[in-house]
Amino acid sequence: MSAPLDILASIPGFAGATVETRLSAGPTNDSYEILSRGERCVLRIDRPEAARLGLDRGRERRVIEAAAQAGLAPAPDWHDTEAGVLIRPYIPGRAWSRSDLLNPKNLERLAAVLLRLHALNPVGPHFDPLAAAVRYAEQLDSGAARALCLDAARAFKDIEPVAPVLCHNDLVCQNILEGESLALIDWEYAAAGDPFFDLAIVVAHHDLKPKLAQHFLGAYLQREPRQAEIWRLAAQCRFYRALLKLWNLRVEGPESRPRPR
Repeated sequence: MSAPLDILASIPGFAGATVETRLSAGPTNDSYEILSRGERCVLRIDRPEAARLGLDRGRERRVIEAAAQAGLAPAPDWHDTEAGVLIRPYIPGRAWSRSDLLNPKNLERLAAVLLRLHALNPVGPHFDPLAAAVRYAEQLDSGAARALCLDAARAFKDIEPVAPVLCHNDLVCQNILEGESLALIDWEYAAAGDPFFDLAIVVAHHDLKPKLAQHFLGAYLQREPRQAEIWRLAAQCRFYRALLKLWNLRVEGPESRPRPR
């Protein structure tokens, strides 16, 4: 625990904080629950992979500030984009599982949250998911990665550009929190982009059946989806599946294994 304690000691107002537990150890960062002056917070510390995988902490900060003003996320207590350190309030609640997304009522609730998010003015640089796919493939430099990148590019060509909106871009069930209200956490990929990419992550990452996917799309559109909209979501799902396979290959590679410390 010496690294997080050393970092906390250097942050104004957090010198006396204690580390209660380690919450996660992912490929890009480590997260800890801390206690500071009686308040529970989350401390996130970047690993070198965060930069190599293209995470933009300056963009993340601008997005979180916009989401906080709209009541969609807590404002950070500390965010050092250069050092890759974030402290935010701890949000009590239960992370969703895939089973939560099989409930049509929950899909309607999530669609309502996304409508609020997508209504915000886009801030910061736009997110280019195809550029991310190319980056992962170049870093992997393998035949399998190049084939997946080609699959992603083919799917991406079928998606007509739209006016960008503020998106979360990582709507896996673990980032959807059931608390006093439905909350989204982990905004590190959030940026201006295509709203249907957000929808596709929910559908494709959790293998929702077509009937549920169409219900979710209709709840988001607040009407029956048109065939062109169903096709658009399907194309985004094809793209996301290829991107996800590339991501999994990339983070499972030897470069991404945690270094001893």
